[in-house]
Amino acid sequence: MMEVTTPDFPVLTRPVAEQVSLTPHTTWRLGGPARWMVFPVTTLEIAQLVQRLAGKVPWLVLGGGSNVLVDDAGFHGVVLNLTAGLNRLHLVDAVTIEAEAGVSTRALAHFARHQGLTGAEFLSGIPGSVGGALRMNAGAYGGDMSKILLSARILTPTGQEQEQTPRELGMSYRHTNLAAGSIFLSGRFRLQSEDPAIIRRTMQDFNHRRIASQPLNHPSAGSVFCNPPRGPAAWRLIEAAGLRGVWQGQAQVAEKHCNFILNRGGARSRDVLTLMETIREKVLHDSGIELKPEVCVLSPDGTSPPW
Repeated sequence: MMEVTTPDFPVLTRPVAEQVSLTPHTTWRLGGPARWMVFPVTTLEIAQLVQRLAGKVPWLVLGGGSNVLVDDAGFHGVVLNLTAGLNRLHLVDAVTIEAEAGVSTRALAHFARHQGLTGAEFLSGIPGSVGGALRMNAGAYGGDMSKILLSARILTPTGQEQEQTPRELGMSYRHTNLAAGSIFLSGRFRLQSEDPAIIRRTMQDFNHRRIASQPLNHPSAGSVFCNPPRGPAAWRLIEAAGLRGVWQGQAQVAEKHCNFILNRGGARSRDVLTLMETIREKVLHDSGIELKPEVCVLSPDGTSPPW
């Protein structure tokens, strides 16, 4: 493991954990340990942490771990786990919900249903946290975060809080222009009134469609690549490249939906990364289309491949 100076942690409500396996903290169920994991409870704790770590020790925010591939060697910095502290949600007014970054996306969807508010049903089958969903503008079945987000509360690298709208965040397909070193703290979501029974039926329909089309019996991160802005969907390009069902170690391109890469039991991050590289190269060779990853590939020092 690379040498990293022990951070000067501020006083935190919850103790700092060391050498924490990230395997149970990601939906792929793979990856090595984090050197440190902290569980900030307040915005002040987060601000103090990132300011003390800036330029000294790599850090990252981890929510539900649904969109990240952690290196087999782990992460040699500090993981900020927001799910333990920033997990409150409440009604702001009759049609607006505020949810903190650590709230699970599914919890937000079902809270909205109980309040008789429609618009967040697409989140009911998306694993992860509100912060992560905002970061990647998560979406499904015609909905995405930008369509329901009224404003997001953000912590800047200097410790200042800001409110930004979807337009100010430059939200687009599976992308948000969040400034480097900034962190989503919460979002306010404008929904519409509807009969909870109708909302439930919509969720059930989405769930049935997901079960019918997606491989849910093995750990994965959902769709690995973004759909190109023009042309066939990513899964069609992967299928056309003859890669449906291909294995690397204990990782497999799913036969049911070949934009999923499955951990078939004991897969390594290197297996998944090799499959990703194979897919990108073969699709580019066959179609001339360069697929862009939807997942974040995290190296031990916090950098990502130049994709």
